[in-house]
Amino acid sequence: MNYILYIIVLAMVRLVAMMPRPLIYFHADLLYLLLYHIAGYRRKVVDQNLRRAFPGHSKKELSAIRRKFYLHLADLIIESAVIQYFPKKRLQKMFVLKDPGLYNRFFEEGRHVIIMAGHYNNWEWASPMSYTVKHQVLAVYKPLHNKYFEKSISRSRIRFGAIATPMANIARVMYDLNNKGIPTLTGMIADQRPQKKNIHYWTHLLDQKTAMYTGTEKLAMKFNAVVLFMKVRKIKRGRYTGESIIISENPRETEEFEITEKFTRALEDLIREKPEYWLWSHNRWKLSYDKWLEQKGK
Repeated sequence: MNYILYIIVLAMVRLVAMMPRPLIYFHADLLYLLLYHIAGYRRKVVDQNLRRAFPGHSKKELSAIRRKFYLHLADLIIESAVIQYFPKKRLQKMFVLKDPGLYNRFFEEGRHVIIMAGHYNNWEWASPMSYTVKHQVLAVYKPLHNKYFEKSISRSRIRFGAIATPMANIARVMYDLNNKGIPTLTGMIADQRPQKKNIHYWTHLLDQKTAMYTGTEKLAMKFNAVVLFMKVRKIKRGRYTGESIIISENPRETEEFEITEKFTRALEDLIREKPEYWLWSHNRWKLSYDKWLEQKGK
């Protein structure tokens, strides 16, 4: 049954990917109507998150952000699906890295680079970066339950030379390539909610006490990798730019959680700039700090 569903979905996605750009986003508009007006996809979570993050906003202002978010979410879902069938020329127009020279410098120095980014705008930029930089790109992913869809996503990410790397295997893959003298570039979505057993640091994000994932910081220190923040901006539908902000060039010289804190502040500034592009449908603050302390003490 899973395989039949996979074949049907794949055929539909491939058909949409072959269409002209206006028709692709016509399907995104249809998806928006389904998600927002018909299904009300995760509406309660979105509303709760927006009210908590922007307590000073009026209902009208929050409603405007919510509507724009669902419009963007529909674009994001369609783009993430069809990107695996886009040719190189089309991908080059979709995502433009503004500062490739920065990466060339670190490559010549033999430095590993780790990019920290959030669930903001379209974060599927690992494949396009594979032909923009000289580093060996590691496209990190979380394995899916459906092995057919996982294979499809992995195939999409390795088309231009990236290595599809399960999250649990990042350190091992980096270690192997480091021994071969191959500088790597690893993209990490670092604003995800950590598992309870892996919570080591709490800070404030959008005025909410928030548990942060610290695995990226530990990985950077292990390999003394340059840490960058990827500031992705949406120019228009299907057009994004990436600006790289240096968080640390020498992680081993930083204090504990300093890298994670700098990332959080950079992400927060970006979200406040255009809040509709963050993933508000994710229940980011499901676990409260007080509840965590209570459970930890048991």
